[in-house]
Amino acid sequence: MSEWFTAHKELLVYLSMPVTSAFVGWLTNWVAIKMTFYPMKFWGIPPYIGWQGIIPRKAHKMASKSVELMTTKLIKVEEIFERVKPQDLAKELAKPMKQVTDELVDEVGRAANPTVWDLTPGAVREQVAKQINKETPALLQDSLQELKRNIYNIFDLKSLVIKNLTGSNVALLNEMFQRCGKKEFTFIALSGIYFGFPFGIIQMAQWYFYQVPWTVPIVGIIVGYYTNWLALKMIFRPLREKKIMGLIKYQGIFLKRQKEVSKEYANIVANKILSPHQVLENFIYGRAADAFFNIIQSNVIKALAKVEGFAQPILSFAIGSAKYDSLKALIIQRINEAVPKYAQSVEGYLGQAMDLESTLYERLSNLPPEHFEELLRTAFQEDEWILILVGSALGFGVGLIQMLFIL
Repeated sequence: MSEWFTAHKELLVYLSMPVTSAFVGWLTNWVAIKMTFYPMKFWGIPPYIGWQGIIPRKAHKMASKSVELMTTKLIKVEEIFERVKPQDLAKELAKPMKQVTDELVDEVGRAANPTVWDLTPGAVREQVAKQINKETPALLQDSLQELKRNIYNIFDLKSLVIKNLTGSNVALLNEMFQRCGKKEFTFIALSGIYFGFPFGIIQMAQWYFYQVPWTVPIVGIIVGYYTNWLALKMIFRPLREKKIMGLIKYQGIFLKRQKEVSKEYANIVANKILSPHQVLENFIYGRAADAFFNIIQSNVIKALAKVEGFAQPILSFAIGSAKYDSLKALIIQRINEAVPKYAQSVEGYLGQAMDLESTLYERLSNLPPEHFEELLRTAFQEDEWILILVGSALGFGVGLIQMLFIL
């Protein structure tokens, strides 16, 4: 066998060139893709020796660009919330709030004076609860109406998106780019083979006329560089469809898939970044919490004032006027605590009313190409030169190995 290899060494050298070039093209492009997303955390000796995926490393900046794209070209916060009708949302909350009210009436009575409360006729207790429940829909509706009027001061879209795409949630940012650019990343890897093989044919011709070993790693550098560069160019250019000789149509691969990508992006945003659950959480636990609860609190106090004409004599008899104000605070506290508990009951209505997914899909799929490319381009734009240089370095390394084989 060794004699056969020796006898056919020159032929094998020629045949290995296009195969090796194709392998170098595939390897360098595959590594470039992996380096875009991984590792999630810096690996190596900080701050300079090592690597962190481009997207995780620039997560905050990329998340901010996503917000900019959403708010300037796709959706307006007030437009989305304008679709939510306070009267309908109040209906969704009415049943759980009635349960809260029933529990509250009994709790307040017992906290005030359990002995007297036990002696209070059931009909009286029911009447107190009934009167409060009568005021509840208006209370909720007023709170939600005021919330809509102050939506920009209360709802922080930017912080919500950045929170869901950075820090411990950076995997979601990776997922967003991977899902939206799945076919493009597959193309990048395979294009290394498509472009690398022809480079190997050229190398064969060069080797036939000029057999100098040091040219082999040089060709590796060229293959690594240009296969990465060409793949990135073909994804985003040309922006608009063009024709060769009026017959063959061609356009940037990502731009051709605008409808398909728009659907994927809209699904991710509507269900994982700005889902009804996360929107409600932003009101309840985020920067909006204080403002949201202040709105509820002020409206609860208004409702209590209306009920006081009937309820205060009973409560004052049971607890005395000195303790009345503290129990009013208890009522407010319990309602505030109940909001997170029962918020999920309105998520279905909220998602349907906002209709975020179809809105995003429609607008994103109709964006001009120069704006649409921003969706994926940000994953490469600033550091694509690093990926191209890494491709060159890998090509050089494989070329050295090939050179040793030739020698």
